[in-house]
Amino acid sequence: MKNSIGQICDSASNLPDNLVKEFGILKIPFYITFDDVNFYRHNIDISDEEFFKRMEKNPKKIPKTAAPNINDWYERYEKSYKNGNKDIIVTTISPQLSGSFQNANIAKKQFLEKYKDSNIEVINSKSCTCGQAALEISIAKMIKNNFKYETVVKKAKETLNTMNTLFSVKTLKYMKEGGRIGGATAFLGKIINIKPIAEFVEGEVKAVKAVRGRKNSLNTMTKIALLRIKEPKNLIICTREALCKNDENYIIELLKESFDDIKIYSGTLGAVIGAHSGPGSIGIGFVECAI
Repeated sequence: MKNSIGQICDSASNLPDNLVKEFGILKIPFYITFDDVNFYRHNIDISDEEFFKRMEKNPKKIPKTAAPNINDWYERYEKSYKNGNKDIIVTTISPQLSGSFQNANIAKKQFLEKYKDSNIEVINSKSCTCGQAALEISIAKMIKNNFKYETVVKKAKETLNTMNTLFSVKTLKYMKEGGRIGGATAFLGKIINIKPIAEFVEGEVKAVKAVRGRKNSLNTMTKIALLRIKEPKNLIICTREALCKNDENYIIELLKESFDDIKIYSGTLGAVIGAHSGPGSIGIGFVECAI
């Protein structure tokens, strides 16, 4: 019997198109602007590669992002419902980072007033990018394995407790402009080549460790991730990169030295988070979920 659970996510996790197609996920794009006049839909009107190249070419023009609006969410709910999915599970970037979660909930309330036989669970990933993606893949696998709706919701929320989202940036410039760090820290990083390793905790950026040099930051970030993994057999792990594919391949090889049979879901970091971290950013995210 086909499971009639619909899955919708915002584009902050930047799930690759092949996974979106494989699992039948509806992805809703953020909006991106470089001038506050022209807005582009993420990965529809502008690709991530084009986005990061524009950042490199115009380093003084810091791009901005805007969350999917209420109408965007409502339309996705309606599309999923008309596809035969009365039960819908939604995941969004942390509300500390964007209004996507809030808009999804407002749209949910409006939608359920009309479609009273539907159920919608909006889950705050408390993260973004590779950690959010790992959560969404775990949900997709549960749906594919015909778990009941209530079970998927319960296990997804439990899975949040195992989430880790680690990242490192090539330059502190964009985090400074986005208000994530102070000017003094950014200046210090430029002078002595500090490459901070940070993570998302309850939707906020927290420093983990500061190291010198790019290679050292990749090694240290991967080591931290490996030390935090408790149940490898339940692991869903994602990597994300912004114009630094060779660095991503390097950390994937490091991960596979410890888990040679593990599937690693790689991909582009995406403009939603890249606007605040810049080209050269790289991350590792994972959850542990018995599926």
